[in-house]
Amino acid sequence: MALLWGWAVSRDDAVYAPPEPQTAIAVSSADLLFIDGPAGRIEVVDAEAGSKLAQYESGEGSFLRGILRSLVRERRIRDLEAGGIFNLSLLDNGSLVISDPETNYWMALEAFGVDNRQLFVELLERAHQQQRATAATEVSQP
Repeated sequence: MALLWGWAVSRDDAVYAPPEPQTAIAVSSADLLFIDGPAGRIEVVDAEAGSKLAQYESGEGSFLRGILRSLVRERRIRDLEAGGIFNLSLLDNGSLVISDPETNYWMALEAFGVDNRQLFVELLERAHQQQRATAATEVSQP
């Protein structure tokens, strides 16, 4: 029986599909771009404002790197380019979700614990600070 289970689990001929779509409404969101830099560095950029929100050197941000690997894996399965914009959204039910508009794949970040979720909460807060600063600058210019 264990051999049969091991064989079934090890097969990789399954059809990959994104999780069911979220039904909750986003109350806050940001489009983020994750840029691979030299020596294993990752820069997190607000795609709308174009400003850098965070930078993780090699060996830092292991949870973030794991989430990105999962998202990029879903793109590769579908023969899509690895880079691109991902959406980070706080939903009206309290869930914090990172999603890929190219694949419709998403992950509820609270499933990975409070501390890991907090990393993405901070990125969302920084993105909103940048967006507010950009909007204030545009309003103050004649």
